[in-house]
Amino acid sequence: MPRTFFSTALMAVVTLAASSSFAAGEADTYRDQLNAPSVAQRSRTEVRTEAVQAARHGADVDPMSQGLPAVKSALSRQDVRAAAAAANRAGLLPHGEASF
Repeated sequence: MPRTFFSTALMAVVTLAASSSFAAGEADTYRDQLNAPSVAQRSRTEVRTEAVQAARHGADVDPMSQGLPAVKSALSRQDVRAAAAAANRAGLLPHGEASF
């Protein structure tokens, strides 16, 4: 029994040592790419002005988007809230886990 345990432990240590040596080789391959200097293409002021313009025109609709068009309702907000409150009082709205 102890001999089998020792053999299993030895195989585990050998496997871990081999896998870590392979990992070290891969890390050396990509070291130059990780430490490559980056050069900014635009200044901070240019990026800031683009951000301000995007915030101003954020509500504009993109013609390529697949968004749904705004729906015009004949009911006012107060009418919808009153109908929801009445349905809730009448017990018509599902609630709790059983409603799913």
